[in-house]
This record gives sequence, structure tokens and C-alpha cells, in this order.
Amino acid sequence: MVHAFKCVLERPDLISAACIDTAENPAMAELYGVGSVPHTVINDEHTMLGLLPEEQFALELVALKGPDRLLDHDHEGHEHHHHHEGEEPELAVEEPDLVIIGAGPAGLAAGIYAERSGLSTVILEKAVVGGQVAVTPVVENYPGFARVAGQKLMEIMGQHAREYADIREGESVVEIKVGKRIEVYTNRAIYVAKALILATGATWKKLGAPGEDRFSGFGVSYCPSCDGYMYKGKKVAVVGGGNSALTDALHLKNLGVEVTLIHRRDAFRAEKHLQDSILRESIPTLFNTAVEEILGENQKLSRVRVKNLVDGSTQELAVDGVFVAIGHNANTELATDIGVKLDAHGFIEVDRNLRTNIPRIYAAGDVTGGVQQIVTAIGEGSTAALTAFEDIAHPYWKR
Repeated sequence: MVHAFKCVLERPDLISAACIDTAENPAMAELYGVGSVPHTVINDEHTMLGLLPEEQFALELVALKGPDRLLDHDHEGHEHHHHHEGEEPELAVEEPDLVIIGAGPAGLAAGIYAERSGLSTVILEKAVVGGQVAVTPVVENYPGFARVAGQKLMEIMGQHAREYADIREGESVVEIKVGKRIEVYTNRAIYVAKALILATGATWKKLGAPGEDRFSGFGVSYCPSCDGYMYKGKKVAVVGGGNSALTDALHLKNLGVEVTLIHRRDAFRAEKHLQDSILRESIPTLFNTAVEEILGENQKLSRVRVKNLVDGSTQELAVDGVFVAIGHNANTELATDIGVKLDAHGFIEVDRNLRTNIPRIYAAGDVTGGVQQIVTAIGEGSTAALTAFEDIAHPYWKR
């Protein structure tokens, strides 16, 4: 929405845009098959799903093609040959002191502290600034803000970080090489740096149940702040038993959604404050229950089949949506490629100074596990940056 209106302000002679509230215009949402927001439709012929980096949004707006087709062919169907067969396209080479991968709370805090220490810093973000916090409905435990929308908090933090570090959205890291310097190869450039901070975060775990992928974005959601409003007056199931699941259930109930919690264990793992709220709001819960299959017709989810893990019985619940909140997997692909050590739970192993097992490579935030909170991500990001500064000045591995 913000990107669309920015484009209108830039070229009102070429572009017009309207923001439509799906809760107030359910018929229109139905007409365009909206199952998850933001959902952008241009000229009734090109659709974009989800939050996109500004540059990608503008490119798709101009070309009316998705990123996969943008690279392949032009309008006449001719292939673009920017370089000869077998030749790599020339990438610009830059030499910052520090590269940070990820622009969530950890990466942004690291950028501020690194630049203030005197390290020239580039933050690379393959999607949009803010990470998972940008799609968190309400944050109530971030000191200094009694209650704030996650997206708003990350806008403030992102703006602050931009005053110092160079943040590059829509730039994904393809490969990292470790030598005398650390080389980071992206889809746009090569960075030759003295140090690297991995702040790659974590991604929502999937249920792995049949129907989950089929209805993803069309009834199955991992983001109640994005999609919750569309289920006002409807029935949904929230799957999980930790802080995220209970927060999601309470948020949805508050929006006027009829919620049932489904948890595979016999008790919640969430903090007591949230459990008390679930009882107070009388949100029904099926304990010892697992989702077996998500069912529906065409692109419309209509029910979920669940299994009681104690007696083995199954039943089908009529629901309009399923919100999955069963935890996160750390984004460690880049780390493991270069031999960064993981702990028993699949998170990057770090010492108290946020050093990994490879000198000059640090990690911070959700990718390191722990309590995985915004405050700890910020603390780790700043510590990693200060450690990197200290190590560049006094290399411990040479002593």
C-alpha cells in the first residue's frame, strides 16, 4: 500500500491507486480471491502477494511481470542476452569493513553500533526491513513502548539505522567465501569485508500436513496481523501452544474472530499471563490433538481434520482459516555452507561475545536461539558489532 501510494505521488499522471479494506469490502475480496494481505492487483492482470521490497514493487508495476519472468524474456518473448554464453555478468565490487546479513532488530542494532564505532557497514536484506517483527500484530513487551504495532516499531528502528548504515533491501546473498577477507556474493554485487555478522533470523515452521501448501495464502496463514481482519465473524483454528500461538489466538478473538486452539500436548508452554488471558476469554482448546489434513473446495478452505493423540479418534472441524504458530526454524543455510557450527537445536553456536567458531564471523538474534525476543536480538546485535570492532583492532586469532 505504501509503495503504491509512493508511486502515485511520483507519477500521478501515469498511476492511480486505491486502498481497499477487506473487512469492509468482503465481496470485493471474494471477487479478487484475496486470502492473504497485502494483495496488490494492477490493471486486473498482474497480482503481487505479500510485502515486497520497494524496488521489486516498482519493477513489477512497470513490467506487469513477476520476478521470475522479468529475468527470462522481454515482451516479444526474446531472451535477454546481457553477456556471452558461459560468461558471468560483471558485478560491482565494494569493500566495506563490515557486512551484516539481515535487517531485523539484530541486524539494525548491529548496523547502528558498528557505524558509531567507525566501521563502514552495509546491511543486506533479501526481503523487507523489520523481519518477523514487521508482521507481529502488537508488541507489548518492548521496554519504552507499552503497546506498539510491530510494523510501526520496525519503521522507527529502520529509520534510525538508515541514519548510520547503508541498508539494501531486495538483495539476497548467494554465496560467502572465507579467506584473508570475507567475500559476500549477492544478486547485485560482491562485498569484500573484514568481518561478517549473520542476523538471518528464523522462519515459521510448517505443520507438514496435506493441504497446508495448497491453501497457503488462501486460508492457511502464519501471520495474524496480516490476515486476521479477513476472518472477522468467521471461524478459525490456531495451531500451537507457545507464546506465539496464544498471542495469535487472543489477537484474533479481539478482532471478532471465533477461535479454537489446537495443541498436540496436554498443557500450554506459553507464559502464565497468556494462559490466564485464554481462560478469561473462554477460548476453547483441544489438547493432545494434531492436525491430520486441511480440506476445502477449489481455493476455499472449509474444514480441518484433527486426531486425538490419546485415543486415536479423528474429527473434522468446520473452519474458514487455519493459523499456524508451532515455532521457528533458524535460517542457517548460509552459515552451514561455510562451516559455521550449529548447536544441538539447529541454531548458530556463539560465545557470550557473539563470536562463531570461525574468526571474524559473528551471529546475532533469532538465528542463535535463546529466548528469541526483540530486546535480546537488539542486545546481541549491538554486542556482535562491538566485538567485531574490537577483533578488527586486536585480532585474537593471531595472538
